[in-house]
Parts: sequence; C-alpha cells; structure tokens
Amino acid sequence: MKVIGKNTLRMAAPALVAVGLLLALALPLAAQKDFSQTEKETLAKYKQARAHFLKGGEFLKKGKLDKAEKEADVSLGILPKYADARLLKAEIAYQRGRYEEALTEVTIAKDDLVTVKDLYAFSYQDYLDRLRKQRDDLENYVKDMSTNISDKGSSQGRNPAQAAISKAKQDIAEIDRKLYEPIPQTLEVPAEFHYIHGNILFKLKRFGEARDQYQAAVQADPRHGNAWNNLVSIHFASGDPAGALKLLEEAEANGVTLNEKLKKAILEKK
Repeated sequence: MKVIGKNTLRMAAPALVAVGLLLALALPLAAQKDFSQTEKETLAKYKQARAHFLKGGEFLKKGKLDKAEKEADVSLGILPKYADARLLKAEIAYQRGRYEEALTEVTIAKDDLVTVKDLYAFSYQDYLDRLRKQRDDLENYVKDMSTNISDKGSSQGRNPAQAAISKAKQDIAEIDRKLYEPIPQTLEVPAEFHYIHGNILFKLKRFGEARDQYQAAVQADPRHGNAWNNLVSIHFASGDPAGALKLLEEAEANGVTLNEKLKKAILEKK
C-alpha cells in the first residue's frame, strides 16, 4: 500500500512551525523587566541553535543530507532539547531509509516538546509570583506613604508624596490587569511532528499506529493536506471505504483538496 500525498521535500519547511511557537512563548517572558539571567542565556542559545537548524533545513530540501545532519548536530550541541533540530534528525534518517533510527529521533523530538512545555509553564508561574510580590511591595509602600502624610499634619511635602502614591496605585492596577489576563496556551505537539511520525511508522509497516499519528496531525491542523491524504488512504486500503468516505467529506469540509485518484476510487465504492 502506497501512502498517497507523500512529499519528502516538504518535510523540511513545516517543521519551522514549532520554531515560531517556541519563539512566541519565549518573547513575552523575555520582555519582562525581571527576566532572569538563566532565561536570557537560554533564549540566546535558542537563537544560535535556530540559525543552524534553518540552515540544515535548507540543505535537506536540496538533498544534501550530510550537510543537513551536521547543522542539526551543531544546533543540538548548543541546545540539546531543541525539538525542531531533533525532528530534522528524524527527517534525515527517514530520507536515508533508516526508519528505526528515524523513529527514535521523532520520539525524542516529541519528548523534548513536552519538556519545553513544562519549562514554559514553570517560567510563567514564576512570572506570576514575581508580579504578586511586586504588588504586595507597592501596597505596603502606599500604606507607609499614607501614614507619613497623616503624621505630618501639614501640606508641606504632601504633593510629592501624593503623586508617588498615585503612581504606585497606577502600577498596582497594571499588575492586576496582568494577573487577570488569560493564561496563555501551553505548547501542543505541532501537526508536522505527528505527520512525520506517521510516515516513519508507515514505512515500518505499523499501519494502525501510522493512522493514529495522521489522525493526531489533522486534529492539530485541520488543513494539513498530506496528513489527510495519508489518513484517508490507510482507511481505504485497509478495507474501510465507508470510513474513508467519511474522512474525505470531513477533509473537504475543512477546505482540503485530496488526491484526485484517491477520491475517485472512494466515490466509486459508494
């Protein structure tokens, strides 16, 4: 059974999706005044690792697998838990036909995504804790300043103190706004990780597991055409034309155009 819609050169670019997600997660924390030195160092490493990852992706698209792997290894040397670079290693192994190795790499890549999610959740909670501490300090400052004004009993020195109190109250209001902002979504596994995982499992003839990965891919990205093609193809080839038809209709409802030969074969079985 042939997986319909396979496009190996396409595999290099979509892995960049996760890069954008990781950067989007990092930047709000990086912008905070109290962003820690360790986090700054991690972000700097990420930028260096990303540069090599991008270069490796370009080499992969050109079929220069040795050079692509070298860049992936440099990237991982800088940031060992960089999931996108690990996925690039999986893609390279896939291209070379080393499917067991590719399976190991994509599994590690997914695990590393979970690690990043956990680290982000910890960092965000730490950020909220710092905001609460700042709020408490400002509340105490306002209380102390208000007491000092009352003790003075005259207008001398009141205006600067009242201005300081007013500014502190504005800062408290801003912190309250931040504390009540919705908690940002944590990083989920991008569709491309599932899609590549599915391709590898398919090559290993583990069709049921491959189907599950393609299903996860379209759940993560309902417009992932290649994953839809492969998912429908597996259902149809496994003797489930009714299931394939249902998936075909679902894919088209999401604006996905399936392989014409596959679609024709399914419709002929109605």
